[in-house]
Amino acid sequence: MRLITSRVSQSLLIGLVALVMLFLLFDFIIMPAYTRQGNEMEVPDLIGLSLEAAQIVASQQGFQLIIDPPKLANRGESDTILEQRPLAKSLSKPGRKIHVVPAKLAEIQTVPYLVGLGVRDAQIRCRNIGLICGQTEVSYQFSKMTEKGLVLEQIPAEGEQIEPGSTMRLIVSLGEEPESIHVPELIEKPLHDARLALIEAGLELGRVSRKETDVYTAGTVIAQSIRTGSKVSRGTRVDLVVAVPVPVHEETEPEPEQDSEEDE
Repeated sequence: MRLITSRVSQSLLIGLVALVMLFLLFDFIIMPAYTRQGNEMEVPDLIGLSLEAAQIVASQQGFQLIIDPPKLANRGESDTILEQRPLAKSLSKPGRKIHVVPAKLAEIQTVPYLVGLGVRDAQIRCRNIGLICGQTEVSYQFSKMTEKGLVLEQIPAEGEQIEPGSTMRLIVSLGEEPESIHVPELIEKPLHDARLALIEAGLELGRVSRKETDVYTAGTVIAQSIRTGSKVSRGTRVDLVVAVPVPVHEETEPEPEQDSEEDE
C-alpha cells in the first residue's frame, strides 16, 4: 500500500515539474519568439541628422525609415530631421517604422509690384508667395491721384528679396478727401464692415460695447453714438454697440413634492 502511494506521489511530482517547465518554456521562449517582445530596444535619436545619416542609423539598428512631407524651416540645413515618431529612446521592436519629418528651407521670394491693384487682389498675390497681408497690415489714406480702393504704397517695395512668412504692409487709397464728412449708416452691418465704412469715410472706430439681444444677428451693429448723416470733422471717433446672443438657460423640471406623512 505504501509502495503504491509513493509511486502516485512521485508521478504527481514529476507531472508538476513538467508543467512548470512547460510554463517557463512557453513564457520565456515561445511567446517572445512569437511576439518578438524579448527584442524590444530603444528607438534611436534622429533629430538634427541629415536624411542620409538617419537612414543609415535606422537601418543599422533594424528599423525602417519612413519620410513624411517636409516642413518649412528658416534655419539649419535642408533635409535635416525636424521631428520623429516614435520618440527617441522609447521602446519598440526591430523592424518597426520610424516616421521622420525633414526640413525644407524657405525659398527667397521677389516682392511683386502691387501698387494700383485692388486691395483684395494684392492680398491674394501676397498669400500666393507666402507673405502675410491681412486686415491689420492694411491702412488707408486719402489721395487725389489714386482711385478709391487701390493700393497707393507697399512695404517692402517691388523687387526686394523676402522670405515666406514675412509681412507685407499696404496703404490703400480712400479717394479724394471730401469737403465735409457725414457719418455712414452702420446699423445691422457686421463689425468688420462697419469699421471699414468708418475708415473709408475718414472716421475712426471708437469704443465697442456688446449687448445681449435676440432681435439682431450676433456680431452686427445695433447702435452707433453719432446719428447717420451727421456732419462731423475728419478723424471723429464713433462708438458702436454690437449684438451678442442671449444665453440659453436649460429649464430644469421641478422636483416632485414628497407626500407628507399622515398623522396617526
